[in-house]
Amino acid sequence: MGLTNRTALVTGAAQGVGAAIAMRLASEGVARFVLVDRNAAGLEATVSELAKKGAEAAPVVVDLLDIESAVAAIRPALDALSGLDVLVNAAGLTDRGGLEDTDIATFDRLFGVNTRAPFFLMQIAAPSLRRRRGVIVNICSVLAHGGPPHLMAYSATKSALATLTKSAANTLKRDRVRAFGVNLGWTVTPSERRVQTERHGLPANWPEVIGAKQPFGRLLIPEDVADLTAFLVSPAAGMMTGAIIDLEQYVVGTVDDNPGAG
Repeated sequence: MGLTNRTALVTGAAQGVGAAIAMRLASEGVARFVLVDRNAAGLEATVSELAKKGAEAAPVVVDLLDIESAVAAIRPALDALSGLDVLVNAAGLTDRGGLEDTDIATFDRLFGVNTRAPFFLMQIAAPSLRRRRGVIVNICSVLAHGGPPHLMAYSATKSALATLTKSAANTLKRDRVRAFGVNLGWTVTPSERRVQTERHGLPANWPEVIGAKQPFGRLLIPEDVADLTAFLVSPAAGMMTGAIIDLEQYVVGTVDDNPGAG
């Protein structure tokens, strides 16, 4: 895909979507990474897996909620790359909260990690991305179109991130920096498994049971996101920018003709 010897910064890289994206980019030739997450053990595991593919990775263990400290920690690692080709903002929180039960702390935490952090990471990465004509991919959510009542605050953070993504694409287009958002549908990740079993009381095999009822016979997995991201950052998507892509098997804005389906 034309990514040989490229560099990438990936947040949320300790597991799930972020880790899958890093692994796929390494398979496509990306050689040097800065990986960001608050989970030190998970981050080291990703670093080790990337090493097996011949890629170097600098782990940065930070909590993106504290964006000032995060930027201070990430900037030296970013500078050490001597240029950045790809920025992937995959880190995110999925705290539950609706109109009447979201407290201020939860609201601020969601917006801090899901919206504010990607904005300031795009900000510090922009000079290097301009020099290298790089690409930004922000992992959003199909719930940016509007979510269920218990994910109202979360949905708002992803809608805001989608708008920031389009604005970044517009800002950087004359520098030939491209920016995309990926609106994820329901994706099976370690954190999603934990939330659905521990908070919502679903059985351990819920991904298989619910997945079998979906139009394409399963739920999304992190590798699906990685596949799309690899395409977006490659020269194959070189004449695209500003797109917010629904990675989803339901068609947003339509109504299923079988109310009992799914």
